Amino acid sequence: MSENEAKKLDFSLPESAGSAPARRSGGGMVFLLLILLVGANLYLTWSRPGSGPSAAGAAEGDLPASDLKDLALKLEKQGLGNAAATAWKEYLAAGTEDSQPSAIWYRIGTLYQEADSHEEALAAFYRSESLGVELELSSEIGRRVQESLESLGKFTALKHELTERVGLNQDAGAASAEVLAEIGAQKITRAELDRQIEAMLDNQLAMMAGQLTQEQRKQQKEAMLKQFASDQQRLQFLNSYIVQEILYRKARESKLTEDPTVRAQIREAERSLLARQVMESELSGKIFISENDLALYYDARKSQFVEPASAKLSHIVVADEQAATKVIERVLAGEDYAALALELSTDEATKAKGGEIVEPAQSGRPLVGYSVKAGDLEPLFAAKPGDILDTPVKSDSGYHVFRIRELTPERQKPLEEVKPQIHRQLFSDKERELQAELLEELRKEYDVVIHQDSFVSPEPPVQPNKP
Repeated sequence: MSENEAKKLDFSLPESAGSAPARRSGGGMVFLLLILLVGANLYLTWSRPGSGPSAAGAAEGDLPASDLKDLALKLEKQGLGNAAATAWKEYLAAGTEDSQPSAIWYRIGTLYQEADSHEEALAAFYRSESLGVELELSSEIGRRVQESLESLGKFTALKHELTERVGLNQDAGAASAEVLAEIGAQKITRAELDRQIEAMLDNQLAMMAGQLTQEQRKQQKEAMLKQFASDQQRLQFLNSYIVQEILYRKARESKLTEDPTVRAQIREAERSLLARQVMESELSGKIFISENDLALYYDARKSQFVEPASAKLSHIVVADEQAATKVIERVLAGEDYAALALELSTDEATKAKGGEIVEPAQSGRPLVGYSVKAGDLEPLFAAKPGDILDTPVKSDSGYHVFRIRELTPERQKPLEEVKPQIHRQLFSDKERELQAELLEELRKEYDVVIHQDSFVSPEPPVQPNKP
C-alpha cells in the first residue's frame, strides 16, 4: 500500500501541533465530565412525574391507563363495540393494577359478541375463564360461548362445549379426547373426527352459498350433521377419511406431484378453484335482498305462486268403453266400488286397495304414472268427494272409471311460504348481473380481444349444376 493510500484510509482525528501527553490526559477528563453531566440530566428528567420513556410514548399518542378506561367507557356509551373492546385491551396492556382482569376480558367478549365479532368474543371469553372467574360469571360465560359458537355455525364445537360444561358425567372432557383411530403417530380423537365431518359439510355448503340465505345454510348444516349422529355413519366417514389420507401420503412419498400429467391436473383444479373463489370474494357483501324486494316480486308475480286444485282418486281400469259404462251403472246402482275394483280392474298396482291411486291428481297436469291427459281430468275438479265420474276416461292402459276420494281447492300461497324460493331467484338474478359487470371490467383491465370473425363458419361451396 502506498503512503498516499494509507493516508486516505486513516480515519483518526488529527492532533493539534505541539500537543503533549499531559494535554491528551486533560481532554479525557473533560469527556468524562460531559458523560456525568448528561447522565445527571437524564436522571432528573425521568425522575419528574409524567416523564421518562412512557412520557415519550404518551407524546406520540399513547394514553395513561385512567384515560384509556374513560375512552373505553365513552366508546361503549356510543355503541362502538369493536373500538371499545380495543380500548379495554389497551387499558389492560398499559400495566394497570386492576384487581378484576377476568371481568374486563368478559366485558371485552360481550362487546365483540354484540358487534357480531364472534371469533374475537370467544377468545376473550376463554381468556376470562383462564384467569379464574366466580361461579355466576362462569355460568354467564358458558351461555355466551354457546351463543357465539352457534352464530359461527360451529355445531361440532358447540356439542363438545355443552358436553364438557353440562355433561352428566365427569368424564365428558375425556370422551372428546378419546382416540378413535391412529395413522402412525397421528391420533384421531372423537373431537377431531367431529371437526373433519363439519369441515366436509362446510365445503359442500360453500358450493351452495349463492342459493341459500345464511339462516338456510345454518339449518341445512344442522340437518346434514344429523346424518352423522349414529356410530355406523361416523365409522363409515372415518374409514373414508383414512383411505383418502393414506392414499394421499403414498402419493406424496411416491413424488406423484412431480408427474407432468398430475401437475397439469393440479394446476387446472387450482385455476378453477381460485377463479370461483375470486368471484365469490368480489361479490361477497354486494347482494342484499330486502323484505321489500321480496314483497314487490311476490305482488308482481302472484299467479306463479298458486297451488292448483288437487284430488285424491281411485280408479277401476277395464279394457273397453262398454265395460267401463257397465261398471259405472253397477256403482250407481249401489254396488261397492272397492269390491268392483278388486273384481274387475286390470291395474294390479291398485286393485287390491280398492283402486286407490297414491299420487294425487293436479288441475292442469297429466295424472302421474298413467297416460291420462290433463284436459280429461278437469271434470273431476268440478265434482264432490265420493262422486264418480260418469264418463269413462281413455288412456293407453284402457278405460278408467274414476272416483273422487278427497278434493283440495286451488290455493294462493302466502308470501311467508314462498320467501325462500323468491330469495333464491332474486339472489340468482342479482348474482348474474354482478358477475357480468365484473367480467366486463376484467376484460377491459386485461385487454381481452376475441377475434369473432375467426369463428365464422365458411359458407359451403356452391355445387355445380349437373348436366
